[in-house]
Amino acid sequence: MKRYLPFILLLLTFLTKKALAQKKDLHYYLSQATSNAPALFLAENQIKSLGIDSLKLRATYGPQLSANSNLLYAPVIKGWGYDEAITNGQNVSAVITVSKEIGSKNNLETRLASFSIQQQQLSNQAMLSKKTLEQAVIQQYIISYGSQQTYRLAVEIDTFLQNEDQVLLQLTRSAVFKQTDYLTFKVALLQQHLAVAQSKTQLLNDLGNLNYLCGLDGSSWAELQRPVLEDSALLPFEQTVYYKASLLDSLKNENDAALTKLNYKAKINVFADGGYQSSFIYQAEKNFGGSIGLALTLPLYDGHQKKYALLQNKLLEASRSKATGFYHQQYNQQIRQLTEQLSQYEQLMKRASEQLLYARTLVEANRKQLSTGDVRITDYLLSVNNYLNLRTVVIQNDMNRLSLFNQIHHIILK
Repeated sequence: MKRYLPFILLLLTFLTKKALAQKKDLHYYLSQATSNAPALFLAENQIKSLGIDSLKLRATYGPQLSANSNLLYAPVIKGWGYDEAITNGQNVSAVITVSKEIGSKNNLETRLASFSIQQQQLSNQAMLSKKTLEQAVIQQYIISYGSQQTYRLAVEIDTFLQNEDQVLLQLTRSAVFKQTDYLTFKVALLQQHLAVAQSKTQLLNDLGNLNYLCGLDGSSWAELQRPVLEDSALLPFEQTVYYKASLLDSLKNENDAALTKLNYKAKINVFADGGYQSSFIYQAEKNFGGSIGLALTLPLYDGHQKKYALLQNKLLEASRSKATGFYHQQYNQQIRQLTEQLSQYEQLMKRASEQLLYARTLVEANRKQLSTGDVRITDYLLSVNNYLNLRTVVIQNDMNRLSLFNQIHHIILK
């Protein structure tokens, strides 16, 4: 079974490369995630629905026209029945009524402003949802790309060791190395086979999570391009969605207070009707006519509900102001911390890259001396392992740097 492992690994590598033949970049996954996100689609429709609500409100302030018809017959049999002085025995009516509420222009504008503020709040919330989704997709893309780099490194080291296997086998047969030394190398090679399989499994799992997050088919694998993150200027807090949300909350509190006061103002409604109403008792053919009227509603006392509602509104505004100050401080603190961490990782990457150069040189030097038996196999494997560890550190630091860059440009406040 062991002698077939190289062939199996080669076949596995070939199949994996075929599966990863289709190249996709970060932009593709971001566009798929935003287009497939139901929350963003729902927010868009809610904004449109609020626009329709404002049209409905305007309609209620216009003339209202209705038609009403009523047919009544109340018989009196042998003295039993309703009092004819009340029912007239029978009654027929067919009337068209028009009515309109008389309100100030400020009344309508204040109520319409409520819908406008809600639309802006939904739009701002949709922007925050999109920002959160983009951060999550970018983060998962970085993780998947890091797994892809780790897998490629594992395959590279495995291929490198396989090329040395036949050379060491011949040297062992020539008594240049001991049998135990070769077995030590063989164990390391088999361990690297396992590392390739494990890194491949991790890569496929991370790609599956990326596809799931973007609403894509979990079986569609692809070769990921290096993530290119836009290095735009950091926004001050006053230009973020969080500050805009605070401003909109303040406008809503102000508008709610105005609506509360409007509810306690006098309401006037005028109406007029025309049609036919008759009891058929006297000159039924002349019972066509009309009427006009005026209705006035004025709240006088409600147990101080208005006072309590306005007090609650003030409490909401005070809470909003306090929260805004906290978020402002939290936002600036996150930027400082993430910027410092990013600078530290860039320094680590520079140092690791310098060490990697020496590690690669040592591997090449040991490889040349290995064929002559001037270096022990254990020392050679140690140099290869050090090189592998340094490459892994470089990959991890690079992924951490990209992750920090993503967090800086997509700050999410809790």
